[in-house]
Amino acid sequence: MTINSRNKGAQFERDIAKILNEFFEAEGIDYQTKRNLDQYQGAGQCDLNMPYHAVECKFYKEGTGLKSAWWNQVCESAQGRIPVLIFKFNRRPIQVCIPLHAINTEWEEDNKKIAFMPMDEWLEILRRNWKIYSMLDRLKGVNS
Repeated sequence: MTINSRNKGAQFERDIAKILNEFFEAEGIDYQTKRNLDQYQGAGQCDLNMPYHAVECKFYKEGTGLKSAWWNQVCESAQGRIPVLIFKFNRRPIQVCIPLHAINTEWEEDNKKIAFMPMDEWLEILRRNWKIYSMLDRLKGVNS
């Protein structure tokens, strides 16, 4: 990875953190995310931490879709949280990949069944499901 591509990736992570923090503020959620600088110290770290989710961000010059290695990476770093892959290619809109159970929390947790959507649609899913994610997280804590 060249220095320029590393800088581009870091800037993309900051941009996504800003979008998420604006979402948290608008929704009255007392949380601020920031880049996880520990990700460079070892494997198994996501780019952005946020409640109930592990977020991995990818920004590449060229491409058209998901690379399975990216999804595998975020699933490994999720450690029981919902994996979220946010990716972008030059001159293309931001795409978000999440497991289907993040959309409908009544479905079986299976990170192999995924959906792609624009960023604003994912934020709408977060808005709709945030309280459910919180409740499910508390139940996991009680039962684990």
